[in-house]
Amino acid sequence: MAVVFYFRSERLITEVNKAPVPAKYAAFHEINENYQSKDFKVSLFCEAKISVAASPNPIRIFKSVHDQLIVYLDAGKDEDTKGDYQFYKLDRKGNVTDSLYIANQKHWAEFVGNFIVYTSDEDSYFNTWPLNGDTTRQEMVELNTDYKFNPEQERLIIQKAQKHSVYYFFKSFVKDSGYYRQFYFYQDEKWHLMWQKMAAYTNVPDEESADRYRNIVFRTGEVNFQIPKDVQLLGFHPEEKMKYYHVIGGGSGGFGTYNWRGKGYFKTTIANRDFEFMVEKLIIEKEKHNGFKPSLYTVKEAGDAAELFNPAFYCSPHDFAFYSPSPKKLYLIKYVLQT
Repeated sequence: MAVVFYFRSERLITEVNKAPVPAKYAAFHEINENYQSKDFKVSLFCEAKISVAASPNPIRIFKSVHDQLIVYLDAGKDEDTKGDYQFYKLDRKGNVTDSLYIANQKHWAEFVGNFIVYTSDEDSYFNTWPLNGDTTRQEMVELNTDYKFNPEQERLIIQKAQKHSVYYFFKSFVKDSGYYRQFYFYQDEKWHLMWQKMAAYTNVPDEESADRYRNIVFRTGEVNFQIPKDVQLLGFHPEEKMKYYHVIGGGSGGFGTYNWRGKGYFKTTIANRDFEFMVEKLIIEKEKHNGFKPSLYTVKEAGDAAELFNPAFYCSPHDFAFYSPSPKKLYLIKYVLQT
């Protein structure tokens, strides 16, 4: 029988459940380096120390050539290195085959098919690291560097390139109070760059930007009020009923509430096998406005603000997966019997 204590003088914790964890959940573990399983091995793949202010998703994963995945990490460790990036290339088995560190500099690295195109408002170049690991700087064929093309010449070059090029994208920038646009295109096995001077700033739509070539399949820090469809909540073991807060933001303040915090037990599928795990310090809320579907939060200590929790996985079809319990951590989960 459960023994429950009441704290009349302490308002943050009002009840404690001393019942043991049900036996069916006794073998569930948190997802970290100490995870124990005969089928799976868990390792911390990478961790962001700090992230750029505009990036709530400091770790991203995108698909690349040769059926590879590339993990993209905000790699800064202090203010001097803030804005540095680390890239890891993984093969079909989830093994790291190469890595690339790009220090914060004047160029922006765009992943486009077989290439990394380094762009800036002064010069640009490319290499073939995604294809073959080569980081040799290769120059582009530059057009209209003196801005003497008339609008019709520029229009015809763009029209032809959009029709016949394997890749193309635009970049816009402002320099010395002037407005400029760059048109990058890959044609006849060469990268070209045409410079343009514009009458006003030109916004580049998503469908003409370089970002469309980076097929991102996973981001850490993504939030959701509903449990992912590939994750099943099996059970919840309450441990203490406590007060915590929801911070609304936007000048609206927040509010306090009481609920049970405890351990949550979950299941997903990796390598066509059940992968079971436990989450500590979990609170489950069900609200009418959400159709009484469970929303997950974690609260570190009684009286703290609740943080929305999203048990987010990316499962490869090749028997491994990535998991992120928080924006700055990414774990690799491998099926240990794979060959």
